[in-house]
Amino acid sequence: MDESQDMQTLLTLTENWHGGDVGRTELVSALRRVTDDSGELIRTLITQLSQGAKRAGQGEEHAENTDAWRQELMACRARSWPYPHSAGLLVGPHVLILTDGDQGVLLRAGRLRVLSPSVSASLLLLCQTIVMAQHSLDGKIVGQARSQRIESASTSLSEIDPIR
Repeated sequence: MDESQDMQTLLTLTENWHGGDVGRTELVSALRRVTDDSGELIRTLITQLSQGAKRAGQGEEHAENTDAWRQELMACRARSWPYPHSAGLLVGPHVLILTDGDQGVLLRAGRLRVLSPSVSASLLLLCQTIVMAQHSLDGKIVGQARSQRIESASTSLSEIDPIR
């Protein structure tokens, strides 16, 4: 599938999710399948969604309840695409956020909000931080498992009586 077909698929899934025709899981799965070297695709998707929202008059900022926003962000899972086409995805309980550091969109079922550049930059940094922390945690867990395996093997071997 070429990049223009991928873009059309992502746009169609987003529109269908907004219209209630597909579940959020389908859209998130499609976004997760975008390869690490295809961050430009996500950047283009953000641009097209932003432009579409502004044309439809949906792009204006809406006041958000600070506590609800904090809870949403704290419950997010993240995905990021690396430089040179950096982009990020935050998946919260009720929202999807796409950002490239310069522009971003907050998607809810039936609603799209265009984010300011400063918020977009902060959210991209948050995506990258969550992903780095997860990789670090995964590395730590792997190291702990390796140590436990070595220790358990050593303990097990030391418990074997030699034949005399």
